Amino acid sequence: MLDDGIYVLIKKGDPEQLQKRQFLQKEECAIGRRGNQLQPDIAFSSPYISRRHAVIRKINNQYTISDLQSKHGTEVNGMPIQQAPHFLYHGDHITLAKGVVEMIFFAEGSEMDVTREFSFPLTIPKETTSTSGLVINLERREIRLDGTRIHLTGKDMDLLMLLYQRANQAVSYDEIMVLVWPERLLNAESSVPDVGRAEINALVYRLRKRLGRYGENITTIPRFGYMWEK
Repeated sequence: MLDDGIYVLIKKGDPEQLQKRQFLQKEECAIGRRGNQLQPDIAFSSPYISRRHAVIRKINNQYTISDLQSKHGTEVNGMPIQQAPHFLYHGDHITLAKGVVEMIFFAEGSEMDVTREFSFPLTIPKETTSTSGLVINLERREIRLDGTRIHLTGKDMDLLMLLYQRANQAVSYDEIMVLVWPERLLNAESSVPDVGRAEINALVYRLRKRLGRYGENITTIPRFGYMWEK
């Protein structure tokens, strides 16, 4: 048995599976279309999903996903992947067959949610010595604004990463609840964590203050959610 905190949340697929968590309890979990003789670990009924569509593997304490030459493809965060293993990180969006199935990968409390680095403006490379702009080192949970380190809580960091990865796309309140507060799901059958909008708004307010002038990049989408606007 593997880590209990490692699972995928099904956002789109068979109706009875929506918002269900599929825990990755094996070293190798097959994803595909269910059949009379073939029952993948994560199974769907759509004919657009191949019998052997993709596979999630644990390799040296890191989870990867590979497409198995499926007819309609596999994407991670909107980018097509091939048979070569693609590393998965906490919050990654997995799409099968151009959106027929959508899942979110969760790795709560593991190293997989803190190993990527982003910087703003995007023209500043990782190894730059410049002290201007906003630099985020997720591996060390470190944020620097114009060269000065600022402190963000875990929830601040989770929200910032979510909004940035979906830059120029509106992120709904429900998605923020699920991705930032997954531990607040009341049980395996719950679809949305026990989090109110007032709590989300308070987190956004705090994050904006911490980011200084970059806080203006977080745009409110009335009656829907928030967006990181470049």
